[in-house]
Amino acid sequence: SFTDEFRLIVPNDSQSAEVKLGSDVTIPCHLSPEISAVDMEIRWFKETDCACLYKNREVIEGRNYEGRTGLSTKELNRGNVSLNFREFRESDIGVYLCQVISKDRAEEIIIGLEAREDSDGKPVNQPSKIQGRQVHLTLHESNRTCEENQRMKMEESALMTELEVNYVKVLHQTIFRLFKNQGKKLEQTELQLKASKTDLERVLQQLETIREKSGLLKNKKDLDMKESQMQQIEKQLLQITKYIEEKQNQLEEKDTQLEDMSKQKSEKEKLLESTIKEMETSKQQLQTLRQEHMRQQEMMEKKEQLRISEFNEKSKCLEETKSLLEERDGKIKDLEKEKDRLDEELQDKDRRLKDINAKLMQTVREVEKKQNQLQGKHTQLENMHKMMSEKMRRPEN
Repeated sequence: SFTDEFRLIVPNDSQSAEVKLGSDVTIPCHLSPEISAVDMEIRWFKETDCACLYKNREVIEGRNYEGRTGLSTKELNRGNVSLNFREFRESDIGVYLCQVISKDRAEEIIIGLEAREDSDGKPVNQPSKIQGRQVHLTLHESNRTCEENQRMKMEESALMTELEVNYVKVLHQTIFRLFKNQGKKLEQTELQLKASKTDLERVLQQLETIREKSGLLKNKKDLDMKESQMQQIEKQLLQITKYIEEKQNQLEEKDTQLEDMSKQKSEKEKLLESTIKEMETSKQQLQTLRQEHMRQQEMMEKKEQLRISEFNEKSKCLEETKSLLEERDGKIKDLEKEKDRLDEELQDKDRRLKDINAKLMQTVREVEKKQNQLQGKHTQLENMHKMMSEKMRRPEN
């Protein structure tokens, strides 16, 4: 629809600024027209590293930019998707890519952030050449394009940033639920123990009352009354004994429950420790991936430098080869004339060779005839030899 059509622009009034290192810096970027970007996905990359991610109405800082990057969520409804930096550093100078995704539509823009000296206006490529702590930054929209491997690294960096945040959230929620459930169970057990304690105190008071009554009955003269009262006391004692036994059984059950709860608590603590270890292992793996990514990036830069140097050398070689080829063209023309002359001589020789070949063929045919004649004579000699040998065997004949 028409409302989904937009493009990304850099405001004209934000092309250069004097910035103090350690202060707040904004890399401006807006949607044109100014439609709301609240329900869109916004990605900011420095080279191939994810600096900030906005998804599902939540801002996620990049793994190497924790506490330093963000978006102005209040300005998103006006199409402002600028990247805000806190404590701007020299290492933050470079090339940035802003990518905005809305449903099936995606737009992106590449913004170059360079530091320039005030004297000659030339770009400063090395941070050590920046004078003092004051930097003159210039912004410009770049026409460079991203290769396929760079886009794959960007997607990997964004996914790793999102997965790391989601993993920490799930872990925090799991730990909070475990402690909350454990706290509730402990509160219930404490209440039950308090009730049991109250029941025991009441039983003890009843026992004290019974003892006092039994002491008073000793001073009475009426033995019948004493016996009846003693029987009642015995009944009450039996009831109290049963009650105490029940309470003891309940306390034993509570102790068993407490032991089970302590076992569950220890198991959960072990699970928590294993989860923390897994998280540390994941962090180490992430750190290894980051180091591998940095190493690959350095290798790519070195390969690019080697490719440029090889290209320069090849261009020089091509120029030298061109001059040599021009010299050789003149020699080739002379050689072509000599070749024409030699071709004529060769044609004469070919004709002579054809005549010689014809004579040779005739001579070969004559030789073959003589060979056939000799073969016939040789056969006759063999027959005569056989006849002579037969005659020699029969001398009497």
